[in-house]
Amino acid sequence: MQDYICREDVTYCTHDGVELRGDLYLPKGDRLFPILIGVPGGGWRICVRASLRQWGIYLASRGYGLFVIDYRLATATRKAFPEAVQDVVAAVRFIRGSGPELSIDSQRIGLLGASAGAHLAALAAFGGDTTAFGGGHPGDAFASTPADVKVLVAVYGVFDLFGQWQDDLSRNPDPEWNMTRNLIGRDPYEDQRSYFEASPLRHVTYDKNRMSVFVSWGTSDEFVDPAQSESFVRALQQARFTVRTHKILGASHFWFGQSLDCSTGEDASLAPRLVQFLNQAL
Repeated sequence: MQDYICREDVTYCTHDGVELRGDLYLPKGDRLFPILIGVPGGGWRICVRASLRQWGIYLASRGYGLFVIDYRLATATRKAFPEAVQDVVAAVRFIRGSGPELSIDSQRIGLLGASAGAHLAALAAFGGDTTAFGGGHPGDAFASTPADVKVLVAVYGVFDLFGQWQDDLSRNPDPEWNMTRNLIGRDPYEDQRSYFEASPLRHVTYDKNRMSVFVSWGTSDEFVDPAQSESFVRALQQARFTVRTHKILGASHFWFGQSLDCSTGEDASLAPRLVQFLNQAL
C-alpha cells in the first residue's frame, strides 16, 4: 500500500502560450506539508518530470511534498534565459498561492534541482523577487505572491555560465551544440552581461543568507566541473549562509535520480543526509 499521493499534470501557469505543468507528490494525511519545487536537469534542452519520480515518492514517505515541474526549453534557435527562470519562479508562487487547497504549508517551501535544474533553481532562489526573474509575467494568477524560499538543494549544478560555456565549447566545437550558448542565445563575447546575470555565483549576497543551502556533487563529473560546486559553496560560506555539503568521491554526472534501491548507490548515500537537512532547515 503506497504511503503517498501523486497528482500528475497539474497546470501551474501558461507563459507565452506554453502551458506548464508539474507532478505533485504529497504524503498522506490531514495536515499541511512542507514542499520542494523539483526542477529536472537536461542541459536546458530537455526536461523529464519522471526523472525525479523516485525522489517524489521517497520524500513524500518522509513527510515532504515534491512538485516536479516543466519549464521552457532552449534550442539552437530559441533561447530560454530568463524565460526558464521565470517559469520556476511562477511555480513557487503557484504553490504558495494554492497552498491550503493543496495541503501545502505555504511558509515552508524550498527548491531542488540537478545540473541545469540546479542552475535554474538557484537563480529562482536568489532572484525570484527581482524584476528580471519575477516580473516577466504580470498577468499570472499569483504574480504578486512572494517567491522567497527557505531552502535550496543544488545537485551538481552549473553556477558560473561563462566557465560552463568554455567547457561546452571544448567538448562541442560546433556552436549550435553549445548548450550554454543556446540557453542565452548568444556567445559571451556578444553578450557578457547575460552570462553574468545567468550565473548563480554572481547572485550570492548577504541579504539572502537566511536561506539554508545543501550542495552535492561528484568528484569525477565529466560534464559539469566539480569546481563549479566548490566555488559556489565557498561563496555561500563567505556570505555567511548555512551550508551543508555532500561530496561523492568518484561519482560522475547523471547519478541523481537513478536509483534509491541500491544501498551502495550515490542517491542512497545522499538521501538520509538530505532528509536530515530538511528536518533542520525546512
